[in-house]
Amino acid sequence: MRIHNKLLRSILILSLIGLVILPSGAMEGGNPALYNAHKSLDDLGVKDAWNMGYTGKGVNIAIIDFGIDFATPDLIGTQARVSNVSSPYYGWPIVIDLESLSYYQDGTSGFSSHYANTTSMDVRDYQVTGTSKSGIYHIGDHPDQHLAQFYGQPVKVLVVDESVASVYDTVYVDLNNNHDFGDDKPCRKGDEASYWDRDNDGYPDESGGMVYFIADGKTPLPLSRMLYGEKAKIPKNGELIAFHCDDDIHGTMCASIIAAQGKNIMGIAPDARIISVRLGKNEELLWLLAVLGYDGVPNTGDEADVVSRSGGFMYRLNKGADEGSAFLEYLSTNVSQSATMIFVSGNDGSGYGTCNPPSGEHAINVGATYDQWWNNSSYRGDVTCFSSRGPNALGQVKPNVLAPGDHIPESLPLWITHSGKAAWDNHGGGTSGATPHAAAVVALIYQAYKEAHGEFPTSEKARDILMSSATDINEEIFAQGSGMVSAAKAVEIASGRNGVLIEPALLVTAPVEAGSTLKFNFTLTNHSGRTVSLKPQILIKDKTWEFTQSSANESILAIPEDMLTCNLLKVSSYYSRDARNTKLEKNEGYDIYLYNWEDMNEDGEIQNDELEIVALNTVAWGYGFSSEARMHDPSKRVNDGLAVVLKKRGEIQSNETKVVVEAYNWTPWDIGMNINGSKMSFSIPVPNTTGVFQGKLLLEGDDGRQCIPISFSAYKHDDISLSNTEEIYENDKIYGRFEGDGKGGWDTRFYPLYHHGHDLANIDVTWEDPNTDIDVYLYGESAFNASDLWTYSTKPPVNLPKLKILRENGHSRRILGDTFIISDEGVAGGPSYNVFSTSTGENREVITGELTNGLNLIVLRQVVPGGNEYGENVSVKINITPLDPINFTALAGETLNLTQRNAGVDSIVGFSKGDDLKSGGYLETFQAEEGDLLLIRSNCTIYKPQIFFDSNRNGTIDRDTDELIFGEQRFDDINPSYSDIITIHKKGTYFFMLVDPECHLEFYHMKNRYNISSSEPTKIRVPKLAGKYLGIAENDGKFNPLPVKLLVESSEPASVCLDAVNRTDRSLPFEVKLEVQDRFGNLVENTTNAIVEFDNAKENVSLIKGLGSINLTAPDKAGRYKIKAQSKYGVAEKDIEIADKALIEMGNASTNNTGIADEINEVMEARDAAPMKMMKDPPENVESVSVLLVSGNISLTWQPSDGADHYNVYRLKYGALEKLAEVKSPEYTMKGELWKSYTFRISAVNSEGNESELSDPVGIVVTP
Repeated sequence: MRIHNKLLRSILILSLIGLVILPSGAMEGGNPALYNAHKSLDDLGVKDAWNMGYTGKGVNIAIIDFGIDFATPDLIGTQARVSNVSSPYYGWPIVIDLESLSYYQDGTSGFSSHYANTTSMDVRDYQVTGTSKSGIYHIGDHPDQHLAQFYGQPVKVLVVDESVASVYDTVYVDLNNNHDFGDDKPCRKGDEASYWDRDNDGYPDESGGMVYFIADGKTPLPLSRMLYGEKAKIPKNGELIAFHCDDDIHGTMCASIIAAQGKNIMGIAPDARIISVRLGKNEELLWLLAVLGYDGVPNTGDEADVVSRSGGFMYRLNKGADEGSAFLEYLSTNVSQSATMIFVSGNDGSGYGTCNPPSGEHAINVGATYDQWWNNSSYRGDVTCFSSRGPNALGQVKPNVLAPGDHIPESLPLWITHSGKAAWDNHGGGTSGATPHAAAVVALIYQAYKEAHGEFPTSEKARDILMSSATDINEEIFAQGSGMVSAAKAVEIASGRNGVLIEPALLVTAPVEAGSTLKFNFTLTNHSGRTVSLKPQILIKDKTWEFTQSSANESILAIPEDMLTCNLLKVSSYYSRDARNTKLEKNEGYDIYLYNWEDMNEDGEIQNDELEIVALNTVAWGYGFSSEARMHDPSKRVNDGLAVVLKKRGEIQSNETKVVVEAYNWTPWDIGMNINGSKMSFSIPVPNTTGVFQGKLLLEGDDGRQCIPISFSAYKHDDISLSNTEEIYENDKIYGRFEGDGKGGWDTRFYPLYHHGHDLANIDVTWEDPNTDIDVYLYGESAFNASDLWTYSTKPPVNLPKLKILRENGHSRRILGDTFIISDEGVAGGPSYNVFSTSTGENREVITGELTNGLNLIVLRQVVPGGNEYGENVSVKINITPLDPINFTALAGETLNLTQRNAGVDSIVGFSKGDDLKSGGYLETFQAEEGDLLLIRSNCTIYKPQIFFDSNRNGTIDRDTDELIFGEQRFDDINPSYSDIITIHKKGTYFFMLVDPECHLEFYHMKNRYNISSSEPTKIRVPKLAGKYLGIAENDGKFNPLPVKLLVESSEPASVCLDAVNRTDRSLPFEVKLEVQDRFGNLVENTTNAIVEFDNAKENVSLIKGLGSINLTAPDKAGRYKIKAQSKYGVAEKDIEIADKALIEMGNASTNNTGIADEINEVMEARDAAPMKMMKDPPENVESVSVLLVSGNISLTWQPSDGADHYNVYRLKYGALEKLAEVKSPEYTMKGELWKSYTFRISAVNSEGNESELSDPVGIVVTP
């Protein structure tokens, strides 16, 4: 996940200082100032791996993202190509773009399509190349919307047959928009990137994307035959060009971290080749296609060896047991065992269980560390506050490894900078930046392993090598996994040169029974031959120090020296807040800064110039009540002390803030261990309580420290039992972490539960702080059919079976609203916020859900921290009752007597037939009484309903002032199924809003409550309208998630209804419909006969299942006639008017047009008679703009323009112009931010205010 704008950014770049063997594919050039400041290549052992000859050569890495700019200087030539000579796409770049393909196949021109329609042969307004063998050119609009925005119109694409007549093999893009293709770069197989070097400095400045397919009239588009079979459309010869562009900047960032060529920055695996997989369709399907390639068969030369995805499914709480995780496991173990998939851990903060799925056994998830190089600090390698933590829902280790994720040098797409030399900065990062670091190291592993063993490793082997080579930094395993990636150690283990390989490199196990013994084995392969020691350890809290700071004070405090003698130091802050929501509109909150203190003048007093930054929330990544900073091994890494500072961001409700400093140490873990050569066996006595437990096996030797992370979850049968320990992961406590956006859940606990049968569970959770809200979820064993991913009519290329998952069976109601924090820096914070909402209105939540046979899972997720406590002690109770569905069948309008009380039900609220609500900004207004219940059900991929109460009673929705009583936001692109029950607490007007344009749902409003008594029957008045109704069962005020079903059938037949048009013309046929109905107008499926009389004629009509019809002919005489139907149920009559055919009266068009023309002439004559104000021509365009760095300032100069009164200076930011200044002289100077990219354009303005066209862009990156 990339961090945009005010969000945190990351770092990692490549130093070319010293004796380094440059990768074979590397270009000359680079930024020495950057490489002097940034040391991650040394720290991660990348240069050492290069010196050993490992650069990722021969490895294809798929990047799943919004696109990649292969024309930005650092990525030219990095595209992977089809290597299978028998493929019709042999030699072309590999791109997977289902979005564009589906638009083409459907015959729609989607805004986001990257295909150019070149059916036109009209080139009269353009200067062509003169190189066509046939003399016939094809032309069309380029699909890149950024180019269209830059020029104000789409630029043109020319398709030429330059080698053989009618064989179109070359593409030109009019990138300078001068209507002359003669000065544009040709793009053809082997040189597909389109770019324009505006100033001929060797750095492309404008990108036309990359061509990967030219229509020849015979070859289908890539993947189209696999997906659409014989229905696949084949574009005609020369009439379609498939381009690939970057719609965003995220994909280019990721690609550059892996494979940048050194024009501006250097990637870790510069000889690896990149496959771009464009987001837009079901993501799991993209994983499948990435590892299968165009032909649907792995290992044939058109697929990925490594998949890097800087994104995940943050909405899924069953992480590791969700559909995506299950499918990835299937891909890795059954479809392509040699394809390794790397994903983010996520940017959702320091709470446990925040890691993003997919997060199963074979998914490599990557966390992020700080590197303060950009802040003139030598400190790096501590886990960032935003890096998501494990475990997954099954209690398994996540993340697997760490990599730099703070201020990473990145390449930028040229639509951002329009300047090749400025097409980079140091603002990449987040776990989105950390993930391609790990993917690049895996590419080095693949190359080293193949050269040593003749084949690529399996994904499991690659994972084990990556984790075995990671450097243990003494963090907890749910923050670091095995530790920081190391390229040098990884290739040494992969090649068998050195190091210790652990297989498997972590313990992965399903939940185990509490009180049992967990047994597992490892194998060690010691390539070094040197002795290593093995120490089981657990992380225990050793000391705690707390202090209170005034909200008005930002003093610097030294942490007591005795607190620093630990393996891990954790500093957290929190403050009381009674708002009972996470709506932070005034930038409230604190950032925690940690500083190394070196007492240079030895006076014992901390001075600002004696401080060196260790950790901070860069650009205020966290928003909220609690922030966290961590440092591993502080006593070994500081000079004279460690200082902490709380810096306030905005308004704080509380007058004081509390800070907690906790010191943790790894201590011996008493477990059974047996070593027999390279085989190691272990046994762990599982605690007799519920929850998740973690530890590690520490390997120490001459080559450093290695960590084998151990974690597991323990279950009981039909019970939750929690205990309090001093371990860092506390099962009976949950914290108010708040480092993500306002809609997140920043700390989570997972409690497995085993059950036999299928019943209901009432889950009762309590905690301490009355302003804290904890949501509760229940999951149970289920399965999803992986074939549902294949939404095409063709047979999938591989078997897609049913896969085991945990599916949600109950959850808390949420109130999730939308807001933005607006400041001078832009929009910050999250797009949403949580509002306190518990079923009891207090610090207690009770839900009811289904328990399924086998493993079940209770999830606690804190969504609103109150800030009165540092962590909430939680209690979880469970009560199990039989699952007894309540179904009724009754006749319309009758009274139903309930004489038997179902177990666990004391009332029923109902009944509603439901409304099918469509979306597209849909707004429904309804009235409700106190005690009414609403049921919402949906199968939408994006589920985002909201309900507001009309607080000001004006009958109009006011989202800023009306009370939000319900709001949810979920996403599931595989098998979505959502259900929410909302209680109405106030009588009045309500607004229901459904914001997703593709969604529709069922909306049930239950208004009547029936209390069920064991002493006398409960009378329920059955609705008069037949159909299926739903109600809600309650017990002690808590509702059952399984709706009560009421089937209302029609009563006895009472009449025949007759229906026909009210009016028709003479002699025309018309239809008469007959229907048998009961006394309430319901259709009765009865068979009978009726006699229809019309215009002195009678016809017999048979009604089958209550329905019949007859066609009659209108008489030739106009007038009013009667239709009569007679049956044993009575007589029905209807009048019909027979009319003459109406003449269509036409207006006098000649007269009307003449009148309009006269008015226009009068206006024109009046305008001609008025004196005309002469408009002066604008001044000449600004030419020859130059940009330089002068003493840290950006200096712009240009030639004076004739007729200019002054000049406008603009900065180009993400495609939009920001006016910086008006200046009289042709020069402008501004202070620039170090390592930031800037692009400028200048215009001249005359004294009348007429503005010239903008100058060509010029760009620069601010360096020391």
